[in-house]
Amino acid sequence: MHIIVVGVDHTSAPIALRERLACSPRQISQVLRFSQQVMQESILLSTCNRIELYGVCAEVGEGIENLLRVFSESRDVALWELRAHCYSFSDELAVSHLFGVASGLYSLVPGEPQIQGQVVDALEVAQGGGYAGPITSALFRGALVTGKRARSETGISRNATSVSHVAVQLARQLFPKLNEACVLLVGSGQMSELAARNLCDNGAQRLVIINRTQTHAIDLAQRFGALHRTFSELSEALIEADVVISSTTAPRAIITRELMCQVMNGRGGRSLLLIDIALPRDVEPDVANIMGVHLYNMDDLQACVTEGIRLRMQEVVHVQSIIADEVKTFERWLRSLSVVDTISDLRHYADELRQQELTRTMRQLSSSLSEREAAAVRELTTRLVNKLLHTPMLRLKDAAAQGQGHLYSEATRYLFDLEEKPNETYYDRDEGQQAGDDTDIPGDRAITAALVEPADNH
Repeated sequence: MHIIVVGVDHTSAPIALRERLACSPRQISQVLRFSQQVMQESILLSTCNRIELYGVCAEVGEGIENLLRVFSESRDVALWELRAHCYSFSDELAVSHLFGVASGLYSLVPGEPQIQGQVVDALEVAQGGGYAGPITSALFRGALVTGKRARSETGISRNATSVSHVAVQLARQLFPKLNEACVLLVGSGQMSELAARNLCDNGAQRLVIINRTQTHAIDLAQRFGALHRTFSELSEALIEADVVISSTTAPRAIITRELMCQVMNGRGGRSLLLIDIALPRDVEPDVANIMGVHLYNMDDLQACVTEGIRLRMQEVVHVQSIIADEVKTFERWLRSLSVVDTISDLRHYADELRQQELTRTMRQLSSSLSEREAAAVRELTTRLVNKLLHTPMLRLKDAAAQGQGHLYSEATRYLFDLEEKPNETYYDRDEGQQAGDDTDIPGDRAITAALVEPADNH
């Protein structure tokens, strides 16, 4: 079986094509229904900058072509157009790609955290509709583990990389207890909304919103539990505020030096942080020369954004190391699938023989053995079978890890005349399954635990 992925992102396809491929939750199920006809398992990851379809198939080239057709038929996009912009990966490269996606390496903003939740959503939708299987479910769980490690063990997500985020960080520097500060947002567009969300995420509780169009200010205020003022109350709001973030679309400055001189006279010596993220600027540059005013504009903030991205990019090598480690773990598990059924069948075969011989012997000795002695005999047979199977099981597992599991599995099945059966093993590192080194496990215990590597502290 092979893992494949076909997709587009902001680096490979224009926004017009990404818009046509993007899927709502209902449309995701529609695409997965198409893929179910040609894939054994599939999961669709759809975000604002990325649409990727993962599948499990028997042949790589045919599988990739099938996924392209799934996109073409389900989203009404010509195959030639898809071939011009889609990328595809298979097996270890597909695994590494998804783990990098979940870590934020390929996001528009490196290290952004939203992709982690989007990976979770994609897995849940596919599992809920019965489209995901043991391999794709394991793949996406491994991606989530990788993304979590990348963000906790490196600085890939630690530095601000958006203007609104930098603005909030500046506010926190001047007012460490942001929940006690009064923050005034002038404007109610996208930048103000992003700033409001960042402020709320960082504990701000006293938000005031002013906009020329009153209905827009009221709508934004209701969504974030803020107060709203009319534009005519701008002077009074500036006097009350500790932090001001302005992002209107006004053609000229609305916060002038004259206005700020009046405002500062009414503040009783309290300093004021002004963050102007509008273009054209909302605040006259001369305002920076007024005593007690700290003014930052887009150029100041963009320099911080550039530095934040530079610092995040320094962490890429460390993230790649984590990805390589997790890919190896997943590949070891994937290879172990080739011997799971063989070990399970071998144990079942040995235990059946044990039960047959034990029954025959106990029938002959039942009159001369006490219950305690009979239990000891049963325990003896169980321990003997476990000890005999212990080394062959470990050797099969080691052979699988080296990519030779199919050879030893076939030999074992030939020697013991074991019948083949479908593989139904699931990969779940969160359950912390341990290697089967205990020679005293019960004969009917699930053999899966003997095959999966230790959980690596996850």
